[in-house]
Amino acid sequence: MGVRSWFEPLGVVVAIAVIVGISMGAVLLGPVLVPASGPSPSSAAPPPTHYVNLSIVINATWGVPQYVPANFSVPAGRVVITIRDYDQPGTFVGCGCNVTGTVGAVEMINGTAYHRVPSANVAHTFSSPALNLNVLSPGGSTVSFVTELFPGTYPWWCMAPCGLDGMMGFPMGVPGFMAGTITVTN
Repeated sequence: MGVRSWFEPLGVVVAIAVIVGISMGAVLLGPVLVPASGPSPSSAAPPPTHYVNLSIVINATWGVPQYVPANFSVPAGRVVITIRDYDQPGTFVGCGCNVTGTVGAVEMINGTAYHRVPSANVAHTFSSPALNLNVLSPGGSTVSFVTELFPGTYPWWCMAPCGLDGMMGFPMGVPGFMAGTITVTN
């Protein structure tokens, strides 16, 4: 028997030993876990952010301020609401003027962050006690805020005196003018 013929059975024995060793390792160590395809939980995309644009305009028929739209729907989750206030600045006497119900208890007015808004400029609010939401709107400004909303229907209204009869009459609290609903869907 030559050298070559002696190595051939040795190669078969080594191959068998490797296969048995791998099999024994799998038995001793358990199954080999292979990651599933797709993103890992830490790299999963965040849920989408939804956007709502509102305006406070002067109603051409009545000459009083009006939110447009007053009633709107939005999917549940993170929502950015922007209010463009075309009314004149006002003074909300007796206003605590604290921002609540927003992410970080902050709103942006013309690009500047506020936790508390000076009452000398507040013409309107966007307030929903059911959502613990209170955002203040100086006239002639753009206000934006981020909030987390859950499914349901929530009333909102303007709490700043902004109507007739000593600023407490129409359109204060009138649905479609200074009051409405937010419908949050699944």
